Amino acid sequence: MFKRSCTLLAEIPKQEVLQWLGSIETVLFGTDGVLWNFDDPIKGSVETFNATRNKGKRCFLVTNDSSMVASDMAQKAMCLGLKVGEQEILTSAACISNYLVVKKFKKKVLVVGETGIQEELQKAGIQSVTIDQEAEEHKMGPFARNLIVDPDVGAVVVGRDKSFNVSKIVVACTYLLNPKVMFLGTCMDTIYPVCEKRVTVGAAAMVAAIEKSSNRKPLIMGKPNPQMVYKLRQSGVLKPEKTLVIGDRLSSDIIFANNCGFKSLLVGSGAGSLEEAQQLKMEGNEKKLMMVPDTFLPSLGHLMEYLCEDEKIKETDEGKAEKKRVDNTGNEAKAA
Repeated sequence: MFKRSCTLLAEIPKQEVLQWLGSIETVLFGTDGVLWNFDDPIKGSVETFNATRNKGKRCFLVTNDSSMVASDMAQKAMCLGLKVGEQEILTSAACISNYLVVKKFKKKVLVVGETGIQEELQKAGIQSVTIDQEAEEHKMGPFARNLIVDPDVGAVVVGRDKSFNVSKIVVACTYLLNPKVMFLGTCMDTIYPVCEKRVTVGAAAMVAAIEKSSNRKPLIMGKPNPQMVYKLRQSGVLKPEKTLVIGDRLSSDIIFANNCGFKSLLVGSGAGSLEEAQQLKMEGNEKKLMMVPDTFLPSLGHLMEYLCEDEKIKETDEGKAEKKRVDNTGNEAKAA
């Protein structure tokens, strides 16, 4: 139902939307651009998330944000009013950590990114190192020449890094000259809208810089990689035909949903746009169709009316059932 059709839910009969929602057991929510923008909740998102949960649907936050561990993100979410626990949060940093554990990785990891990556690795018993050296102005040659390489480093992990610089590119590329050193990236999210006509950069800027400079292709572990929900799929918690991804990015959230066989809902409150999705649908390119969502709403808050409508129908049905019961009781009394 609605597969890769970019159906505008607001323009079809409510009954069809309710039928579609009724088929869903689990919802995977994006964070930035869906539930919040930086530290501010998006209008209606908190109420809609909690209402979805109150409907008995399993809810998870699935995010490419590697700046914090799941426990810290759960704390942030709860402070904003979301009813969610640490065990219901899946991050790209945790995905990388889990991947290395499965690989029985025993060496050190060079991290170019925020503390969330380091902390997740530490939780898994994997030692990480960071780059604290920086070349003096106009002295990049001597810096590279005198760089001391740790032979125990077996992987380079790159994520969004607020203090990213050329020295970090040089160090990362030096390690990646060794083909045995793994190159992992958290995600390829490009920008985060701050306000109208203002953005900040995502991990793609850091990953791409090191990719081009090292001539090495990274393995991206965050969305759209199905590895993000590997454990949930293995445990049988997720049934593809009954799982919905709600996201704001065509290149990560929507491809992720299609890669996993999940349903998808694009919201227009973040980095993605309805116009781009419709254009991709019109082009008909099979590869680009992977970025076309099943459905669209301007924001997560717009889903609330359907959740409320479902409740009204339930109350009406219960009222009818009660009236029928009372009528039957009255008829039995008359017959007696």
